[in-house]
Amino acid sequence: MSTSRLVNTLIRELSAGGDTASPGEPGADEREPEQVLSSVMETLAVEESFAFDDEIVKQNLDEILVALITLRDGTHGKALIDDLSRLFDAQLSPGTVYPRLHDIESDGVLSMHELVRTKEYSVDDTTDARERVENAMYHHLALGLFLHDSLDDL
Repeated sequence: MSTSRLVNTLIRELSAGGDTASPGEPGADEREPEQVLSSVMETLAVEESFAFDDEIVKQNLDEILVALITLRDGTHGKALIDDLSRLFDAQLSPGTVYPRLHDIESDGVLSMHELVRTKEYSVDDTTDARERVENAMYHHLALGLFLHDSLDDL
């Protein structure tokens, strides 16, 4: 698929506002983060050598954490750190991740449930969570399209 057709497809899917899972595929709420990322990388035809930059992950950590918690239907901090490492090859310390979780919880987006040895986080305000992730997505899409269009002049 050509890049312009791919971009147009992405814009159509985003404008539709619905789940982009194909018929017969599990819905978005039934997919694991690994499946979502694999599907994105396949759709974008990203080279195997592609790697996420830790700084990009850190800059978008709030939205990534909210998305991971949503996809996992609730999880604890250690699992999130493991997800960040496995999915994005981001080596983030607990000192980076936990304060962000606490801030998002303080904002009322997440709720925290104390368990015996850990704290489990779940999305408490789905409207705010969706707005945060959607705003980040549009910012990145716009920036990506700007960078893509500037490639013609390089």
